[in-house]
Amino acid sequence: MARKHDRFVESDAGPDIVMRYMPKNEVFCVECKFRSDLYEGKLQWSNPQQLRRYQDFAAENRLPFFVVVGLGGDPDSPERMFCIPLEEARYPGLYPSVFERFERNPEKNFFWKNGVLS
Repeated sequence: MARKHDRFVESDAGPDIVMRYMPKNEVFCVECKFRSDLYEGKLQWSNPQQLRRYQDFAAENRLPFFVVVGLGGDPDSPERMFCIPLEEARYPGLYPSVFERFERNPEKNFFWKNGVLS
């Protein structure tokens, strides 16, 4: 993934969103991505350094962490969507056998229940 600069941006270290579910005071994290297509048969959702930073953030803060990826279509209206727990997204590139287990309807609202974002 090419960047317009070579500098490390501190805000890249953590997730896009840290949310608190008020009724139970539960906190969880969400990293949002969009990819227009698979690359070499895999969903390339991060790079190795980025993945390590997300894993470190989740471990240090002891928070559930989810990667939400829109695939195909438009970033504002993806054809497909996946909500992958970080512990299942162990590699920067995921095969369909991994990410398709977490497919969700991109038209539906998200829900937090029993420690799971769906």
